[in-house]
Amino acid sequence: MTEYNSFKMPNNHFTYYLNGKRYNSETLKKACKEKLQGDSLSVWGKNIYAFILNWLSDEDHIRVNTSGSTGKPKTIELKKSQMAYSARKTCDSFHLNAESTGLLCLPAAYIAGKMMIVRGFVSGFNLITREPSGNPFANLNEKIDFAAITPFQLFQSLETLRKNSPVKTLIVGGGEISPALERKVQDIPVNIFATYGMTETSSHIALRQVNGDERSDEFQVIGDTRIKTDERNCLVLENPHLFDGKLFTNDIVDVISENRFRWLGRFDHMINSGGIKIIPEEIEKTIAHMQPHAMVISSVPDKKLGEAIVLAIETNNLTEETREYLLRQIKAQVQPYALPRIFFSIPEFPRTDNGKINRKALKEFLRNTQVNTF
Repeated sequence: MTEYNSFKMPNNHFTYYLNGKRYNSETLKKACKEKLQGDSLSVWGKNIYAFILNWLSDEDHIRVNTSGSTGKPKTIELKKSQMAYSARKTCDSFHLNAESTGLLCLPAAYIAGKMMIVRGFVSGFNLITREPSGNPFANLNEKIDFAAITPFQLFQSLETLRKNSPVKTLIVGGGEISPALERKVQDIPVNIFATYGMTETSSHIALRQVNGDERSDEFQVIGDTRIKTDERNCLVLENPHLFDGKLFTNDIVDVISENRFRWLGRFDHMINSGGIKIIPEEIEKTIAHMQPHAMVISSVPDKKLGEAIVLAIETNNLTEETREYLLRQIKAQVQPYALPRIFFSIPEFPRTDNGKINRKALKEFLRNTQVNTF
């Protein structure tokens, strides 16, 4: 399909491939309607076929729910032309075409799942659908060129991907790839990319390879998106093909060039300790290699400093010896103002539905407990 400047329905001669079957527009709509009329279809499956019907309709937009990355969660309208543009740029980046195979293993109720379907339609690749699970590659017989997954799915799939990977390229979104997880994927024989984007941009606008010879800590912008920062040092985006006007984010970044940037952390995670603004994600990257458990830099109220830096470790077995070792190591690598004043040992961090650590809930928990602190 040619790149969309304005969205127009393809005619019946255009070919779609879904689970190895060939369709044109009318036969695909008929198949979707038949699926939706059946009694055995799961909610996950219904979302797929309902979205396809929506995409093939005469409407020029799709209604989607945002995650809240740029404000409170809300329902917005995305133009189909915007989604098609985003899909085309991704497919061009990874050389996906009618000879390729893609895997949908994310819920089609959300933008990441919807965009996998759109990528298949824009590029003509064969889209294989599989019910979302922690390890969508287990017992997968097909060879897959491209798939999108969450960090939780990546973690759960490590052994499968390491031993006999059925997939060539993965993009990972819906949350940051932790430094600990990034270390674990270095020996995975799959090209793995972290993504930067949001619902408002119809999925990602930038990619960062996290393993292999091209591994980098900088995001490379794809397409025509222009980047700069505001007075908070947060990323500002412009791309008339994706959204109207400017999009102001809460992501603190270091802009390297006109199309490359380094992600530092979230403005809403920033800690003000004694008048010094601290980005917790930067400290976490520095100390992540020191022990195997997940670690989060957070804060608790302090009469003198306003907020005191603390370190939460996801374990129920933190010894005094380990704490002293960590403190020595941290002192050698971070500034004195960023040193944790309290260590918390927590058996399990609160997490969101997609497996991302819920920092807000964790901070609230830390403010109301002194259990297992040193």
